[in-house]
Amino acid sequence: IRDRYGPAPRLAAGSRFGATLAAADRRLAEAVVTLREPSDTNGFVNGHPMAHHRYLPSVEPGQAPALDELIESGASGFEAGQAWTGEADLALYDSPTEELSLLTVEEPIAAYYRQVGVVWNGGRRLA
Repeated sequence: IRDRYGPAPRLAAGSRFGATLAAADRRLAEAVVTLREPSDTNGFVNGHPMAHHRYLPSVEPGQAPALDELIESGASGFEAGQAWTGEADLALYDSPTEELSLLTVEEPIAAYYRQVGVVWNGGRRLA
């Protein structure tokens, strides 16, 4: 299916979507969301300014980074499709450098899926 948000699986009750998170070739988390029904709300978190760290090491060994800053950015434009709610299965895996095994899901509330288009245009430097 192709719509104005790009190619995506069909949005319908029972549709399943998967996602993984990895760092340094190590899987840290995976999730599977099963859609149940359209939703009036979606818990969209990108509506507020967000802090991001931008880092680019120097091309010269031993020199200061070419870019090392903390920035705030927010959306200047937003368009969204129908929000859906459902259930999610979440798995977190151990890491040799992080204590991910201490994170547990105590009370799952719901899972949401929504196709979005966002325009990021500018921001401000925090540090």
